[in-house]
Amino acid sequence: MKLFQREQRSLFGEILDWMLTPLLLLWPVSLGLTWYVAQSVAGRPFDRALEYNVAALAQQVTVNTQQRVQFNLPPSARQLLNADGEDTVFYQVIGANGQLLSGEKDLPAPGPDDPPEANTVRLRTDTIRGVEVKVAYTWVQVAVPNAKLVLVQVAETLDKRSLLATEITKGVML
Repeated sequence: MKLFQREQRSLFGEILDWMLTPLLLLWPVSLGLTWYVAQSVAGRPFDRALEYNVAALAQQVTVNTQQRVQFNLPPSARQLLNADGEDTVFYQVIGANGQLLSGEKDLPAPGPDDPPEANTVRLRTDTIRGVEVKVAYTWVQVAVPNAKLVLVQVAETLDKRSLLATEITKGVML
């Protein structure tokens, strides 16, 4: 009787060993890569919608007869911003002199490494009230002498993006 005698295996068993071991090692890596790609794919249409919303809000920045910057958002437009039941949407309009014209006062401003550029929509990820949000923002040039640019920002939570990425990953997994 030999203690370390190897049992004779079938060719099918050997093939299974050689195929299943790499598959079991690669499957978690594949899921991780799928999740990463799904996050990117899921975010694009929502980013475009944010860019559209910030551009629409930027058009509401006007100058009144006293040469003061103002922002008028009709209640129906405000309801459209919050029409989504899954994500919370925030907006902010900061006047040329740094005063809050409308929206959330605690929405963070772009960082100092991001210089203002008129009529260019940019995206960033930030946090508000401890919740991660995607922010689209633009600077608006107003027709007031010696006025700085007006900042318009729209932010939304990432719930829809995460849900869509999860659904994509589930589909690939199955």
